[in-house]
Amino acid sequence: MPPPAAEGNQPNVDLGPLTIFQLRPMQEWLVGYGTDGEFEPMLAESWSVEPDGFSLRFQLRKGVQFHNDAGEFTAQDVVHSFEQITREDSIHPHARIHRRNTIEVVSDYEVVFRLTRGNAEYTNQLSRQSGSMAITSKVDFDSLGGEIDLGKRPVASTGPYQYESRDLGQAITYERISWEHYNGTPDFPEIQMRWLPETSTRLASLLTGEIHVTVLPEDQAVQAVAEGHTRIRGPITQQRTWMAMYGVYTDGDAPSGYVHPEIALHDVRVRKALNKAIDRTALNDAFFGGKAQLMIIDKMPTSKPYFNPEWTRNFESEYGYDPTAARTLLAEAGFNSNNPLEMTMRMINLSDYGGSEDVQDAVAGFWSDIGVKVDQVVIEATRFRNVNREFGWTDLVTINASSNFDIQAWRVYNSHGVPRGSLEQTELNALHDVLTVTMDEPTQNDLLRQLGDTAFPLHTQVPLFWLPAEMIVNPEIVASWPYPGSISRVFSHFETIKAAR
Repeated sequence: MPPPAAEGNQPNVDLGPLTIFQLRPMQEWLVGYGTDGEFEPMLAESWSVEPDGFSLRFQLRKGVQFHNDAGEFTAQDVVHSFEQITREDSIHPHARIHRRNTIEVVSDYEVVFRLTRGNAEYTNQLSRQSGSMAITSKVDFDSLGGEIDLGKRPVASTGPYQYESRDLGQAITYERISWEHYNGTPDFPEIQMRWLPETSTRLASLLTGEIHVTVLPEDQAVQAVAEGHTRIRGPITQQRTWMAMYGVYTDGDAPSGYVHPEIALHDVRVRKALNKAIDRTALNDAFFGGKAQLMIIDKMPTSKPYFNPEWTRNFESEYGYDPTAARTLLAEAGFNSNNPLEMTMRMINLSDYGGSEDVQDAVAGFWSDIGVKVDQVVIEATRFRNVNREFGWTDLVTINASSNFDIQAWRVYNSHGVPRGSLEQTELNALHDVLTVTMDEPTQNDLLRQLGDTAFPLHTQVPLFWLPAEMIVNPEIVASWPYPGSISRVFSHFETIKAAR
């Protein structure tokens, strides 16, 4: 797979939902997430909402053993994991949300998370789906001296695989635990993740038997299948890819309501032009074999009860491919050959699907065709995050891919909620603030419909596709791999891989 944006051994401090995949084989959470996309017991056997309407009580699983002879999992390890993600130096994007809460130990096998207000995301943020607050051992953390850098091993966890070794920048290896895991024994005694950024290298390694599972762009996937390999898809199409726009930060103290009211992306005509310049059918055919589903509005699958059919009916006029209309919109916004629109495109090699850099090149080409001057650059992840926290980006776009949890996605990418959205709008902030504290699902759906109705004509993102999560495997090694396909960076549920016999 492509390498993570950052390597780290502390899942709650150094990593986040988009980088945690490097530690997933060894990690577990309080709440599980099944291959059918539903929450299920994991380290918590059950949970319930407290009488206050938003705090959560968890009954913990007994008899679970940590790796490295670190003893049995108890409530002290939940407290420890909570303390890690709420550390001042934690860069996990959910850290600030957890810091609003406290944790109460009722017994060795019962804890209560005391929330200061409703949080529509919190069960998800304690689950395998989100990659937030992985459970690690307090005893092992202390034995390692309390600071876990890349010169040490990760802190012990409870998964069916345990850490074996890491070759920085190249690979990380896990071995199956020697005792019976409560969730069963995996087929394979060892799993190794190799960081191979180039798709051609991944294809060659697959064809020569050096690797057995990978993600490939469609043209290379076709070649691999023709030579005897097979496709395995996750059943839930909630992986999404889109172009996110950065630089429009709201500021309640500024006269305009924004930090950078002068930038081009502040103008909805510019955002609409960028959308109408893209031939999504051509992208789908070229890079996804026509299998991707058109994304009508970012974060909102058509299957959800809040989805408004009017968005589909109006998509062609608002977002459909029309380079002439796109040029007209740019001209109305004051951009022409003498004063071209200039955009920075941050280039990323995503592990969610093969060929993401080719998709970005194609989008840059579509924009160049309407007169946009696109500067394609590589920006290191830490710098990108730090500049964004200081509201420093202006007129920047980047490709993104992630699993979809709609309420969380609105907070992360289009609101003034932490960690601050890529493109914020004052019209959306008030709706977001009500949604995030609402625990009632029908009311959540009403608010999500209102958010969509407001955001759709504002062009708050450049929606591209809902993607089938697909891996290419060697059938002589891997018989099947049930995984949901709705977890960021796709690779998950390593314990369900079945060996060919």
